[in-house]
Amino acid sequence: MFQALSQGSNLFILYKNEPRMEKARVVSVNTHLPQFNPSQPQAMFNGMVTDLTVSVGSETIPFAGLPATASVANFPDKGMYVSEDMGMVVNELTAMRDNSQRIVDSYEAHKTLRDKCDELLLSLNPERQKEMQNAKEMADLKGELAEMKQMLSAMLGTKQKEK
Repeated sequence: MFQALSQGSNLFILYKNEPRMEKARVVSVNTHLPQFNPSQPQAMFNGMVTDLTVSVGSETIPFAGLPATASVANFPDKGMYVSEDMGMVVNELTAMRDNSQRIVDSYEAHKTLRDKCDELLLSLNPERQKEMQNAKEMADLKGELAEMKQMLSAMLGTKQKEK
């Protein structure tokens, strides 16, 4: 629990955007009732909060309003996950990896789904279908023209060598 931390205790910070983990030292701890905020009056019923200041290398990072009885806190806006227990950080990192693996595994299925949606959209929009057909024909004609230019230049090149 964050309220049980004292000066010199370890806190583990997982930087989720990178990912990397840092071991921080607690510089100061302050457990108190949350201040009343009119926009969030229900926060007063959530219990005590703990404000921590930690040092990581030469950097000092403040964490305000952590739930005093919790062992982990997530800061999505900062891309940080903090815990007093390294096992909880390992669990979070494993969950991140598993989620990324699910995304990677679903890539082909989503690519196929996207292609089928494109086909269906084309079949439902005859004007767009004509545009796509014209673009394909234009690309084919350009390819044939480039091939003819290449053949012509090859023929002219060999005739000039004969002379």
